[in-house]
Amino acid sequence: MLARFAAVIIACVVVCVSAAKAQEVDRIAAVVNDEIISIHDLEARLKLALVMSGFTDNLENRRRAVPQVLRKMVDERLQLQEATRLKVTVSADEVNRSIRGVEQQNRMPPGGLMAMLSKNGVDTDAARDQVRADLSWMKVTSRVLQSNIKVGEDEINEQLDSLRQMLGRPEYLLAEIFLSVDSPSQEDEARRLGERLLDQLKAGAPFQALARQFSQTGSAAGGGMVGWMVDTNLDDDIKAAVTPLHKGDVTPLIRTSSGFNIIAVVDKRVAGEGLSNDETLTVMQVFFPNPVGNATPREQLAAKAAELTAPLKNCSEFEELSRKLNSAKSSRAANVRKSDLPGSVQAVVANLPVNKASAPTDGDDGLTVFMVCSRTGLGSEAGLPSREVIRRKIEEERMDLQGKRYLRDLRRAAFVDFRL
Repeated sequence: MLARFAAVIIACVVVCVSAAKAQEVDRIAAVVNDEIISIHDLEARLKLALVMSGFTDNLENRRRAVPQVLRKMVDERLQLQEATRLKVTVSADEVNRSIRGVEQQNRMPPGGLMAMLSKNGVDTDAARDQVRADLSWMKVTSRVLQSNIKVGEDEINEQLDSLRQMLGRPEYLLAEIFLSVDSPSQEDEARRLGERLLDQLKAGAPFQALARQFSQTGSAAGGGMVGWMVDTNLDDDIKAAVTPLHKGDVTPLIRTSSGFNIIAVVDKRVAGEGLSNDETLTVMQVFFPNPVGNATPREQLAAKAAELTAPLKNCSEFEELSRKLNSAKSSRAANVRKSDLPGSVQAVVANLPVNKASAPTDGDDGLTVFMVCSRTGLGSEAGLPSREVIRRKIEEERMDLQGKRYLRDLRRAAFVDFRL
């Protein structure tokens, strides 16, 4: 009788504990208009952020990361809701291509990122949801804002005049992590997280991974990359922190008017130095991956790549082939300085005639064929970008600024209720 009674008690305890856990998972972390973010959603995303950032999964790191992770999730819900309103969709193929791009940046084999996340107990749907939100917002801002951004010839002339005066000045290739502070109550939590991120960077955590998970600006989707900046174009606080640094260094935590910044100096140079023989190129590449198991010899793969690309007469045909192949590493780089291309690519395109396919070149996991779509020498304007490059840069800067305002307006108009 006692044994049977004990068994009943144990069964009741198990059921009660299981019910409590289920209730905890179903609790609401935040309400965003008519959608909820559950504790389960937050837990999955928090685990992703910790693993991708190299944080140890402990109570202290979770406590510090939760506010920023939840705020980023709220922003993503607002972005996805706006995408739904505008009937903007992102396909599974687009998500997969973006994930493959992250793998390539981190020298991972195809499928390596999701395998690594699964091994570390991360729900891979959380990673796909984050990528889908980033891609959706890029499409939304492009559709809504692009048509309103007009760059006049006078603006380009002014920019060229400014750049001429900047030749010979220090120029920095920068990446950023930005933690916004919208109210005094967020000051301490943002500072503590920023200090913890700096600790992780010192311990060897990848800057791009931290930026993707925690940065709250448009550059986050690209790993925080800002681009080349001349010192005179930097805010005073950031300029003072960046100027004494060397390539590969990271600033301390910088308090600006809107939050905290961590800036990485990816590279540095003197503006215009050594560019007298530089060119502005538009280059396409088509990637032929090694078959699974590398069953096909390299010579056969190269012959097939040459067979498909050699007859192509222009970049339109080249682009059509890349679409048919649906290769994640096929891409187009428009109006870039030859000197800004990787050294291995420069070697291939330096003397490649326009609209002629290169010979297949070896890569980590396949072969790549290049084609130069256009080539513009700088001539008397040595060291200066082309007018088209300047136009695109102004457009990108305005898109970034207007995108921040767009998201700010969505926040202000939304009903957001934090339950934690």
